[in-house]
Amino acid sequence: MKLFHISDLHIGKILHEVNLLEEQKIVLAQVLALVDLHMPDGILIAGDIYDKAVPSAEAVKVFDTFLSELADRGLSVFLISGNHDSSERIHFASRILQKENIFIKGIFDGKLEPVELNKDGQKVSVYLLPYIKPFDVRPYYPEEEIDSYDRAVRTVLSHVDINPEAVNILVAHQFITGAVSSESETVMVGGLDNIGADAFDLFDYVALGHLHRAQKVKRETIRYCGTLFPYSFDKNEGEKSVTMLTIEQGKEIVVDTLAIHPHHGLCTVSGSLQEVLGGEGCEEYVKVVLTDGEDQVDVVPRLRVKYPNLLTVEFEGRTRAALEGIKNAEQIADRSPMELFAEFFEERSGEKLAEEDRTLVEQMMRELLEGGES
Repeated sequence: MKLFHISDLHIGKILHEVNLLEEQKIVLAQVLALVDLHMPDGILIAGDIYDKAVPSAEAVKVFDTFLSELADRGLSVFLISGNHDSSERIHFASRILQKENIFIKGIFDGKLEPVELNKDGQKVSVYLLPYIKPFDVRPYYPEEEIDSYDRAVRTVLSHVDINPEAVNILVAHQFITGAVSSESETVMVGGLDNIGADAFDLFDYVALGHLHRAQKVKRETIRYCGTLFPYSFDKNEGEKSVTMLTIEQGKEIVVDTLAIHPHHGLCTVSGSLQEVLGGEGCEEYVKVVLTDGEDQVDVVPRLRVKYPNLLTVEFEGRTRAALEGIKNAEQIADRSPMELFAEFFEERSGEKLAEEDRTLVEQMMRELLEGGES
């Protein structure tokens, strides 16, 4: 049995004011061509179908066409919502679509029940887990202490009735500890949304979405398939592909990647304005980083002659200044409001804040924070 694994389509995404729908149509057409070539039995779509919770009509039409083409080819489709999706919109008409072998889980309803596939004596159970947060899970397990994303996922999976005789596949959209992220993803500061890879030990294959680089995590069969199109200039996104898993006799799973070739890629060109204008030019979507120490006149029109798909221009000197500003902001963030006020008072008056004045200011600050009641 063969299954395709894709995710993070982000249909309708706008990158630096450029609508990528036409580019997305091209890569989705390549997926359909790979389906015709390799004839998989099903396709796993691991969330972030759209780039926004309320996608445009054009974006919905693109995905509707893609889904219809998959159904016409007789594939079983397994689809979940991601953090960019509206779970209710993705879940709409899911019961009706099951009649066409399109299985959708947009809303978490407290349980995971498998969809069974059988072919030539092989049994495959596919579990669909949409993107979840702790508060999505707490109402269904009030006796459990669910204080983190990791605990939320582990709680849900601990209640799954696994069939040891089947090949068990989980489709999920979460951040797994140890995976490599890139600039185009929404990842929580401090790793608050991290899930330990060992949470998935019961599953033979875990089809992940959320991170945009194709990669394995801890073992070959816990995998992010990555996006079909690069959504940032970060090199961490890597080459684009469809992940194909072939389930051999028994429970052996062979994983292959099938290359996808976007019509226009993304590239970064850096140097002085003179060096950049003297370069070869290209048809890719381009970010230009200028290293000149001073402002230039009419930069964008001059660059577009060489780079017609120029998306953005950055100035290295300004970037350094911005980083210094961030560093200063972090230093300020580490200090209390009282410390900042005392420093401001001393700079303005030339005197240190008296102890009785400090006490008065602290009282006023407390009242403000508590709602202004005295």
